[in-house]
Amino acid sequence: MSTKGNSKENGEDPLIRSFSVDHPEQPPIHIAELPTPVVEALRTTGRDVNHIQLAVKSDLGPDGQFGEQWLLMDQHELLVLDRPNGRAYQRHQFKLDDIEDAKIERCVGNGLMQVTVGQQPHVLLHYSNDLTDRFGRVAHYLQERAEHGPETPVPNPNDDSHVCLNCGRYLADPSSKVCPSCIQSGKILKRLVMQAKPYWGAVGLILLLLVGGALVNLIPPRLTGVLIDDVLSEGGRPELLLWLVLGLLAIRVTDVGFTIVKNWLTINVSGKFTAGLRDDLFTHLKGLPVDYFDNNQTGRIMTRINQDTSELQGLFSQMTTFALNLLMVLGIGIALFSMSPALGLYVLIPTPFVMAAAYYYYRYMRPHFRRFWVARWRLNAMLNTFLSGVRVVKAFAQENQEQARYQQRNSQMLNSQLQVNLAWGKFFPLISFAFSAGGLIIWYAGGRAVLANEITVGMLMAFIGYLGMFYGPLSNLTHVTQAMNRFVTISQRTFELLDEPVQAQPERPVSKPEIAGSIRFDHVTFGYDPYYPVISDVSFDIKPGEMVGLVGHSGAGKTTLVNLLCRFYDVTRGAILIDGVDIRDLSMNEIRQQVGMVLQSPYLFRGTLAENIAYGNPEATYAEIVRAAKAANAHDFITAMPEGYDTIVGEGGSGLSGGERQRISIARAVLHNPRILILDEATSSVDTETERQIQEALNELVKGRTTIAIAHRLSTLHNADRILVLNEGKLEEQGTPKELMKHQGAFYNLVQMQSQMARIDGSTANL
Repeated sequence: MSTKGNSKENGEDPLIRSFSVDHPEQPPIHIAELPTPVVEALRTTGRDVNHIQLAVKSDLGPDGQFGEQWLLMDQHELLVLDRPNGRAYQRHQFKLDDIEDAKIERCVGNGLMQVTVGQQPHVLLHYSNDLTDRFGRVAHYLQERAEHGPETPVPNPNDDSHVCLNCGRYLADPSSKVCPSCIQSGKILKRLVMQAKPYWGAVGLILLLLVGGALVNLIPPRLTGVLIDDVLSEGGRPELLLWLVLGLLAIRVTDVGFTIVKNWLTINVSGKFTAGLRDDLFTHLKGLPVDYFDNNQTGRIMTRINQDTSELQGLFSQMTTFALNLLMVLGIGIALFSMSPALGLYVLIPTPFVMAAAYYYYRYMRPHFRRFWVARWRLNAMLNTFLSGVRVVKAFAQENQEQARYQQRNSQMLNSQLQVNLAWGKFFPLISFAFSAGGLIIWYAGGRAVLANEITVGMLMAFIGYLGMFYGPLSNLTHVTQAMNRFVTISQRTFELLDEPVQAQPERPVSKPEIAGSIRFDHVTFGYDPYYPVISDVSFDIKPGEMVGLVGHSGAGKTTLVNLLCRFYDVTRGAILIDGVDIRDLSMNEIRQQVGMVLQSPYLFRGTLAENIAYGNPEATYAEIVRAAKAANAHDFITAMPEGYDTIVGEGGSGLSGGERQRISIARAVLHNPRILILDEATSSVDTETERQIQEALNELVKGRTTIAIAHRLSTLHNADRILVLNEGKLEEQGTPKELMKHQGAFYNLVQMQSQMARIDGSTANL
């Protein structure tokens, strides 16, 4: 295992290395680089290695111990080769057309892959959990091929989310798509320029001001030389003193004016650009599918949208300073060489050494910058997790544990930041010394030139003045690699978020401004991980206005079904139809405007009770809000509060009891007036009296609506027209409550179990 870890640190994954193989009947694909013993084993069976379409290496042997096996596929067959003691032997061989199904299973400490041939399962190989995604892709491909035929595209098993898309190196930040070494700076900068197109005019004016400022700053040293040679020297013209001083004053005033206007424009452009970028990010973010938020920590997303864009604004301003420094270096260089080419060459002596040192410093510090950025978002993510779960932390008295976790991540960030800052603290004095040594060279060479009457004292003073102006900007330019690295990396992360695919929308959605409310699940299969289905081949119909209860043990897939109906996720197989139309062909906004949800743990936003009730219908009048609250049995407790409907509640509904939050949620659903209503454990976490009040509100709410009610308390479904019983993601039975009780199947067993628990609770209460 240590070998594997070291390889990842070195940027190379030892399990799969990609190269292209040209196949005569399909485009080149990426497969693993086969070791010589495997190639020899293939050749002994008469197979051509160039016809291998897919190859994946397992890190476990047939006995479950560390070893090496290879799963190979060509156009017609699947092979499994074992490689003990450096040689390769064939263990399995199946024709692809004979494979009826394939799946992977999680075991203790590892996983296995099996195929079904002739209705008989065959275990192909075991692998460590790190390779689950790779073999999952192969199993998924075999499933699709069995259903759709040989035309199914062959996947790239190495398409892991935690490796670079370009080079396959392990990514320290799994939310990134490419490693820093593969970031294409030119393309990113070009895209930034296009993103800033509305501000091109202002940026052009800033550049003109930079050029004007640079030219103005080049004048004073030359005037200083004139002052020394033509005014203050013996036989000079004293009457020019006042005019020279006034000229220098005018130049300084002009420079201040240029700087103020430039800074004003820079601040405005950078601020508006980053604000617009944040708007674009949020607009894109709200269109992303729910599984994106499942797979990315909130703290990481917040860092990208808020903190990264703020840094981008600062870096934009810093880039204008670098542009000015570059113009100053070019202008002063021209001035120096025009005054004395020989002294100009002396000025350049330290420059190559400084530039080379800056380049190697940048190469050396790049991984340290990456570690600092990763440590920063991990610290933000941990803090966000703590704030979100602060009640749980306090309930279990785990403040010290959370503090230790925070201190650990804070120390990691501190150490990475110190590495960056201390390295710069050592590098910058060396750069300053190199430039000061260059200045001493000019003093010596220039002094000798004055003594030899080759140049005047005024010219030497002007040269020294330019020298100070030259080395300052040149020194600042050594920072440009550091700033550019941050600038490009932050831009890359920003564009990665903007490039995340939004939830698929039909090009020409079927318009359904009003729906009748019929629902059909047609052989629906779905898994949050596509290789582990949570719902398997589920089919049922719900008529308009029908109330259907979903029951089953925890993890049976009840909430997943309603998530699919709301299209928080898209089905893996099958279809969900509303009024006979696949929901993937409907406008998502129209669907969600006509589907209402009452959740087990309703979420209230910080604001007034009236605002929370009207969240689904912001245009509602005060009378409509009150009417919805009365229908939800919420009006009485609201009016009992000192500020009534204007009472401010905290984030999540803090300040209200669970039953009160639930009734506000029901009032919100009433005002939303959906045609399809989903009740997800709406009464599971309240007391009996509150449950009665909520049930009365729900009885009013469900009238005339298609309703799907998820319930653990089966007594709440006595009014249901039909019950669907789920078990391990499959529909076990369905029917009216009376039919299911008479059948004495799964639903009957659930009722009996709850009845026994109720008797136990009752007898305990009487003790």
